[in-house]
Amino acid sequence: MNQFKTIASAIMLCTVFAVVAIAQTPAPPPRTNQPATSGATGAAAATGGTGAEGKIALVYFASFREGITEMKTKLDALNAEFDPKNKEMQALRDKIESLNNQIKTQGGTVQPQVRQQWVDEATDKDKLLKRMVEDTDEQAKRRFAEVGQPVQEKILKFLEAYCQQRGIVVVFEIGALQQQGLVLFASQATNITDDFVKEYNKANPSAGPAPTTSKK
Repeated sequence: MNQFKTIASAIMLCTVFAVVAIAQTPAPPPRTNQPATSGATGAAAATGGTGAEGKIALVYFASFREGITEMKTKLDALNAEFDPKNKEMQALRDKIESLNNQIKTQGGTVQPQVRQQWVDEATDKDKLLKRMVEDTDEQAKRRFAEVGQPVQEKILKFLEAYCQQRGIVVVFEIGALQQQGLVLFASQATNITDDFVKEYNKANPSAGPAPTTSKK
């Protein structure tokens, strides 16, 4: 399994993108021919209404990984950057599995000293693998923050402008709602994902820069 893809997905969905994006609420239109009121109701009318006028929309951030060219280019480059390390860890996993199978199937047919050597080797390699995974996790998180976070912030800023232009006052993230079991019904017309991706790619074309080399 590609270790960095797991990390990147976790960061993307659990930090910046696993939030409810709320665009600025435009001022409601002035009301005319309204009867005079007093008290709390009158105070609300004097300030221009509740501010709840406008449209609600849904967006699925997970689609941005493949749909938004700029994001896909960055994450593909990072996956390529960490690919040698991932292959190294996978080879170590395979060796540990081979040793464990050897101990299980042949441990009773060799001298106790030989079996213990296999056990010690498997234990040492398992400790090494855990350290490599921890180090790679930290490196991947740091590199994703350096490369991916600026794009995420750019996407959210573009989303705010997109919503303001279309009179959308609140955007809910579909993945987060599904995880909480909060969606009972939503018209397909409220899902702006495809249109937003199209508009973002149009405004932010990406040529796909070459991957950078990670400092180990």
